[in-house]
Amino acid sequence: MTIAKKIGRKVPVAVYACVSLIAFAGQGSAMDEAAQVALGQTEYMAQCASCHGPRGKGDGPVAQVLVNKPPDLTAISARYSGQFPADEIQAIVDGRNMVNPHGDRGMPIWGNRYFAVGMEKSKSVPHDVDAQALAFGRVAALVKFLESIQAE
Repeated sequence: MTIAKKIGRKVPVAVYACVSLIAFAGQGSAMDEAAQVALGQTEYMAQCASCHGPRGKGDGPVAQVLVNKPPDLTAISARYSGQFPADEIQAIVDGRNMVNPHGDRGMPIWGNRYFAVGMEKSKSVPHDVDAQALAFGRVAALVKFLESIQAE
């Protein structure tokens, strides 16, 4: 049986490999920024575009039926005085440590979803897989992509 069949068909093997590199790599990463952005764009199109739109403007096909309209993700830096708050966006997307005293945040807690997928995938491969690192890597790639689409 091929590794692709063992891991599953929902997310290509290459995506998991790249996410693992992002999760484990430090500042001197072998994966350059362009590769991280490309991986983040793949993640965005698969998980976020239905609500936030293919260009991040908040105009995805699902946005029309949502109570809380998705924000324009190309204007994050503008809302933060021209600086992209990567750590804050990472925490928002991950969502596991966020407390919302006003009810539902209107967006999935991607950290939980990615961790669950990582745990499930780890059962089907013959080596150790750090599900937490996979979840972190997917979110980190997505944040890198969001940073790349900020309006000037």
